[in-house]
Amino acid sequence: MSKVVILGIDALDAALLKRWRNDLPHFSRIMDEGYFAPLESTMPPDSIPAWVTIYTGMQPWEHGVVDSMDYLDIRKGAQAVDTGTFKGKTFWDKAGEAGKRVCVVNPLLAYPVWPVNGIMVNGPVFVTGEAQAFPEEIVRSTKLPELGGMVDFPDRKDLGAFLERTAQVTREQARFGLDLLDREDWDVFFLCLLTLDRVMHFLWRYTDPEDPTYPGKNPFENSVKDFFMLLDSIVGKFADRLSPDRKLLIVSDHGHSRRPTRALYINEMLRREGLLKTPQGKVPGISPVAIVEKTKTAFLRMMHRLDLEDWVYKIASVIPKEKRKSLKSSSYAVTREESLAWLSETGGGTSFGGVEINRALCLARGTDYEALRERLIELLAPLTNNQGERIVEFARKREDVFTGQNVDKYPDVVFELRQDYGVDRTLFSGLLGKSSTHRKVSGGHSKFGTIMLLGSGVTPPGEKPHISQVYGTIMRILGLE
Repeated sequence: MSKVVILGIDALDAALLKRWRNDLPHFSRIMDEGYFAPLESTMPPDSIPAWVTIYTGMQPWEHGVVDSMDYLDIRKGAQAVDTGTFKGKTFWDKAGEAGKRVCVVNPLLAYPVWPVNGIMVNGPVFVTGEAQAFPEEIVRSTKLPELGGMVDFPDRKDLGAFLERTAQVTREQARFGLDLLDREDWDVFFLCLLTLDRVMHFLWRYTDPEDPTYPGKNPFENSVKDFFMLLDSIVGKFADRLSPDRKLLIVSDHGHSRRPTRALYINEMLRREGLLKTPQGKVPGISPVAIVEKTKTAFLRMMHRLDLEDWVYKIASVIPKEKRKSLKSSSYAVTREESLAWLSETGGGTSFGGVEINRALCLARGTDYEALRERLIELLAPLTNNQGERIVEFARKREDVFTGQNVDKYPDVVFELRQDYGVDRTLFSGLLGKSSTHRKVSGGHSKFGTIMLLGSGVTPPGEKPHISQVYGTIMRILGLE
């Protein structure tokens, strides 16, 4: 029976740790003396379902939180996930029920906080707001760092200030966590640091010479590595506080790499196949919707080519929220009640996605639902680019990939594209194109995060660990499994 200090580091990528290990002495020590392995994430590898899986040990189709987060949509007013799906089921809840003392700081999505056998402190995610603590006296007696957050959307001119502020927030969260760690000999201590993910989303292209939008030598070319070094120093401070009965567990929700630079226009494919319908104009042969879509696409491509994407977002910021969302998703151009299928929002514009089917319309028209799913798979599977290379890694019925009571929360057909291709809702265009938003958000999630364990006498999850095994690893450390 041992105690555990858990550092959750959003987007801590195992391959990048290996690449820079000579400059990361504390991470390197754990690689040499402890357990280190890539950690397979959820499908899709998104922070929202992945962290809930870490908390509960349940797959997304079991806990039911399958939402995806698109950094291009992070704006004030976004809605956080309902904690009712996992509140009381987390490793800190179960440990507390077994009499273990817990201290939990900044777990993504777990807000508002709730009573635990110890301390829980957090802030709202995707929106600005006040941090909360249980017990409440923590808020009154301690200077709290910025918690939750994730509302940053910096322009290019703001990147320096963004980096500086993000690093400072990280240091303050670590300082706060260390202060709480020293207050009591906790059985479970958990601090979640979300800032690395933000840095890589916005700064990736400045650090990756193989990125087609890499600007050449620039002030930010070492920004991601520098942030890894900052986290390494924080890991060292927590490792220094280990005692013989304390283990250190480091875990990430997914990895990180270049966001897709090329796009596959799924909705356009569905439109050409007669499965997706668009509003018809009053004048035969003239479609106002098609004119708007083509104009929007041409404008975005021109702004991308001229390296003026920041101006697009400045213009968009003055458009009312609902109209802006409609323009981005092209929802105004899709008549869903008359469409048999359309691109799902699952995956947040990455290489992972799905197609939703209008089952009510299938029933009304006498269209065989299973036959339509087979047709969609047959359309997707053989897609190739101009070089004859296959674009789709797999396309399957959701039940062939997921199981459990919440499987119907996934699209009817799910797919994964090549890593350099992402999904896009563009209509009235070719089927393939370049991402017109890559300069704005150039880093994206990848399948494999990281799990690290320092301390003897604990059985690690195995050679090819999955994110759903983290919960069990914690329980074994605590002697509760």
